[in-house]
Amino acid sequence: MNGLKYIRTRCNLSLSELADMIGVSRQALSFWENGRKDIPEQRLEQLAEFFGVNREFLGEISDEMKNELIDKAMFRYDENGKEYYRFRPQEGVTSLDQTRVSFFFDNSQKSLDEEYILARHKKQEMLEAIKNIIKWTENAGSISAQIVCINRGCYVYGMINEMMEEMKKKDAHLKMPFFYELVDVWKAMLVAYGIIDKEEISKCDRKKSYCGEDREWILELSKQIKEHWDTEYVYCEEYRQDMQNKLKVKETELKETKSLEEQIADIENDRKEFIMSRTLMEKKNCVSSMKNTEATQGL
Repeated sequence: MNGLKYIRTRCNLSLSELADMIGVSRQALSFWENGRKDIPEQRLEQLAEFFGVNREFLGEISDEMKNELIDKAMFRYDENGKEYYRFRPQEGVTSLDQTRVSFFFDNSQKSLDEEYILARHKKQEMLEAIKNIIKWTENAGSISAQIVCINRGCYVYGMINEMMEEMKKKDAHLKMPFFYELVDVWKAMLVAYGIIDKEEISKCDRKKSYCGEDREWILELSKQIKEHWDTEYVYCEEYRQDMQNKLKVKETELKETKSLEEQIADIENDRKEFIMSRTLMEKKNCVSSMKNTEATQGL
């Protein structure tokens, strides 16, 4: 791997931008990066000074040398609206106060400008996906169905927005830990419903990072969510089957002819029975949950 190209990309500079900054042609710089020509001694010193690295990093580098660069602190520069980075603070800086924070970026073969463009595309795709999810029953043929679906989508994404707003309010050192709290809960749901495999949960070493996905918590929470959903699923399936059976009975009864008023009364009674059965089920689940909690506390 060519060190000059890797460093230039990490520092968020294009070939043309770096060429202009050090006073060489874009073609010459490209030749150096592709190994078609050796970097002249004078330019080697200039580039090492410009980026704030040892000369050895400007030729072919090993994985070990690349990792050294990844671990090195980088410092932000802003010139004529261009944001880029070097491995040394700006001239005259003798103390790294809060206005001159150092940066550490993960390994990437793309510049920050390229990553930013990709992130903006991803954002637009996500906004379109959210828009489509919220309106997915528009062809249901019923205004009430559309209203319910739109309100349901707004309710779900509204809660997500509230959590994101809460994250924005946190102090800087709490923003990422809070972010991963949200990720842990959402990933637990994805695992519980079989949307992702538990192997897709990253294992964060708390000795090396103060925040990240909490694998054990995600798996424990997903287990509880699955148990709750399994109970809900069984209840809903039993209710659906019961309703189908009742409809068959009603079809038979209708053949024997009931008045329209009697049919309306049957529908209203069915709704009352559903609400009552639902209430009883919720009370049963609540009592069961309380007993489980007491048993756990007794342990």
